[in-house]
Amino acid sequence: MPIFYQTYILPDSLRAELQESIGLSVFGSDKEVAVKFNQLVWQKKFKKVITVGDHCSLNLSSNVKIFDGKTRRMKVPEDLRYDLFLKNPAGTIQSEAWGVVKEAIFFNKNVFVEGEEDLLAIPCVLLSEEGTAVVYGQPGKGVCAIEVTPLIKKYFNDLLSKFKII
Repeated sequence: MPIFYQTYILPDSLRAELQESIGLSVFGSDKEVAVKFNQLVWQKKFKKVITVGDHCSLNLSSNVKIFDGKTRRMKVPEDLRYDLFLKNPAGTIQSEAWGVVKEAIFFNKNVFVEGEEDLLAIPCVLLSEEGTAVVYGQPGKGVCAIEVTPLIKKYFNDLLSKFKII
């Protein structure tokens, strides 16, 4: 079982696995995704919704937004409001990220990430209570919503145990 609050480095061997859709896929145009996503939230009655990524955070309603000001490595022209700040280089989950993500989830705060936010979906899942939705984008397709359950937490714990710890 991984120990939280350490810095994790994504190994190249896991990159392909993490590019696959995990969770409930909501695909289509931005408008279609927004409508389908709202229906999903209503149907599932999630306790909390966390969006990871600028496109999701700009286009979907959520309690917590985690973003880096870029979509597909291009600066996003719109500014999202944020309460917390985090430095997190690409391909990592920095030790500081765990505390910042935990605070964001507990107090419904938004986080601006200098670096890259993609892997922060992992601490979001592991630190959230059951019944939370962690939503991330699938470029050119739509979004995926991970419903936090004991089984999905086990999957992410197992996945994290394959990361390099520094």
